[in-house]
Amino acid sequence: MGFFEFLVAFVPSVLIFTIPLYAIGRSFKQKDKRLELKKAEELKELERLKQENYILENRQMQHELDKLKAERAQERLDDGKADRWLIAETKDRETQRH
Repeated sequence: MGFFEFLVAFVPSVLIFTIPLYAIGRSFKQKDKRLELKKAEELKELERLKQENYILENRQMQHELDKLKAERAQERLDDGKADRWLIAETKDRETQRH
């Protein structure tokens, strides 16, 4: 009977201490999971902001590139007019010499 009495006294006391310890451990795990979820949501938001910033930078660079192309085209057009003027002036000089 000594062993049975030991079990009768020991098992309830173990259960009394085990159940709260299990609950405490579980609440810590739940807090950890919540923190992981919050971290994942923040990383998702950060990635969305990075992609939005990338798109805005690309639009701005495309706008600047279009502006440069337009300026270069205008310069070529202006240079072409100046070249024509020089060609016409050179022809006039040649005709005056002859």
